[in-house]
Amino acid sequence: MPARPWRDAKREWKRERKRAAPPRRALSYDQIVDAALRVLDAEGVDAMSMRRVAQELGTGAASLYAHVDNKDDLIDAVMDRIFSEVEIPEPTGDLRQDLLRLLYVTRDVLATHRDAAKALWGRVPTGQNAMRLTDHVYGLLRKFGLPDHLVGWAGPLLFDYVTADAYESGLYAATFGDERGSAKYFENLGDYFAALPRERFPNIAELAHQLTAGGGEERFAFGLDVLLTGLKAKASEPLGDRGGDA
Repeated sequence: MPARPWRDAKREWKRERKRAAPPRRALSYDQIVDAALRVLDAEGVDAMSMRRVAQELGTGAASLYAHVDNKDDLIDAVMDRIFSEVEIPEPTGDLRQDLLRLLYVTRDVLATHRDAAKALWGRVPTGQNAMRLTDHVYGLLRKFGLPDHLVGWAGPLLFDYVTADAYESGLYAATFGDERGSAKYFENLGDYFAALPRERFPNIAELAHQLTAGGGEERFAFGLDVLLTGLKAKASEPLGDRGGDA
């Protein structure tokens, strides 16, 4: 049977439409990571789905799979891009200050990217930029005098503290908007604690304003000081008291 004329006409119309369509732009890995980071900064890590990133790029989600395996792979890529922004400060000769400065820089970079720190919970960053940072911290901790088996614990401990503070800072910013809003909240919280019945909550009521005093920066600095003081004490212990070195 000869082909029906309307079918030939339909095929020709499809060919013409295909020829007239602009060629699809080939996506690169960097373009995908850039788009994912834009979504994270604007909407948060939970919104950073493959579909949403593809929408940001004006394409379908299937186009992303040539470069990233899934959302977890995409998150790893974005986090490593964020870690590339951490500039390791020049050494001062004071190991404690060098550690402090690096931890502050890391916290500040994470805090500038909305709730990026949330993505680090339950995840060990293994990208090149993350490894560059962690390797440097481990080197400082070894120079600090910690035995190697404690270096392996101290590094994650410090990063967990920094990550938690960055995440909490992002939550406070989203909830209160600015430092004044946050300060007002804790002032009211202190008043609430002070009004608690002392026979039931004697310590909270008596420490009400001490519990809510100090801003985020002061508390972050206090926490780092406690951690580094404790690590320095561990480094100064006799070998027989270090557990794994006995």
